Amino acid sequence: MVNPLPNELLAAVFENLRSDALLQVVCVSRRFHAVGERTLYANVAIAEAVPRSAPVPRKTVTFCTTLLAHPHLAEGTRKLAVRWHTDAGPREPYLAPLEPVLALLNRALRLLRALDALELALGLSGGPLTSRGILAGCAFPALRTFALSGVGRGAPPHKTHAAPSPPVEWFLAAVPTLTHLRLGDCHEGLALPPGALPALRAFRGSAPTAASVLPGRPVAVLALVGHEFVTERDLAALARSSVRVRVLDLSAMSVTPLLLRDISRHLSGVAHLKVRLALRHTLHHALSGISLLVGLTSVLGAFPELSQLDLSPTALDGVGTSNAADEATLCASWGGGCASLRHIVFPSGTEWARRADARWAPVPRT
Repeated sequence: MVNPLPNELLAAVFENLRSDALLQVVCVSRRFHAVGERTLYANVAIAEAVPRSAPVPRKTVTFCTTLLAHPHLAEGTRKLAVRWHTDAGPREPYLAPLEPVLALLNRALRLLRALDALELALGLSGGPLTSRGILAGCAFPALRTFALSGVGRGAPPHKTHAAPSPPVEWFLAAVPTLTHLRLGDCHEGLALPPGALPALRAFRGSAPTAASVLPGRPVAVLALVGHEFVTERDLAALARSSVRVRVLDLSAMSVTPLLLRDISRHLSGVAHLKVRLALRHTLHHALSGISLLVGLTSVLGAFPELSQLDLSPTALDGVGTSNAADEATLCASWGGGCASLRHIVFPSGTEWARRADARWAPVPRT
């Protein structure tokens, strides 16, 4: 008689299956169900449309009720992402039907003490929803990644929503293990205690929020979102992290060369820069297509340690199929102005690398 495979080996096999295949596997036998169910709940990603005509997120409700009925499953859950895609417009029609769902979600989150990563993108910014109602009573002693969006006033200007976003400092101060933090809809500074977030290495959010988070904390990876204007005061605060910012992602905002120059005065240690440029109104109007980028030479030279430049988020008129001659010229120009530059990704998506002999060559597509 052949001995059955040990559960540990089955679990290792199940971990490599897609979720749809794993759902079929757990129906094969009781043993497969017992082993596969834990794997299925180890990494949970829920993404669902929540239209105003049907404002109850069924997948989220099913997950929460299952977890509450079988709390042993929470022991193996390491990652949870809940993303709701709601209709634009007033938030009020959502509040009554979603109130019991949010209470259910809170009860489920209280069981997930082993979480390593938690993402909540609830699509309800602009309404009175607060993080406290969702996260009250939760304890995540091993949480390293936390992302919250769709809560608070969202992107509208202060004159439209005078009230600030609901505070989340109380939660962040209770999670000292966090290394990665993303706050998509917070547009104000946070009043964090001095000892909060001691291990934070990466932050994504608005410039005012980042300016309140970085000082004194070891954030080396920074991604800014929002408008192209960043105050000198905020830039100065960004430079007060306890380590130098080495990776700067500006792909979620429209950036002018002037802003890049301002940033370089404060974050001169940036080695990897990803940026979506707004060039039409800032460089010579007579230029077109990729030739607009020639004006970046002096700007890039202000980053003395820049090694990788990614312009792929930038949209330029007339840039479709890459022009190798133009790109080679720009590589030579930028490389001359920024001696540390080694790798470039153009708006067309083509990549160039600086060889050992200092010449630039396109990277073959895989």
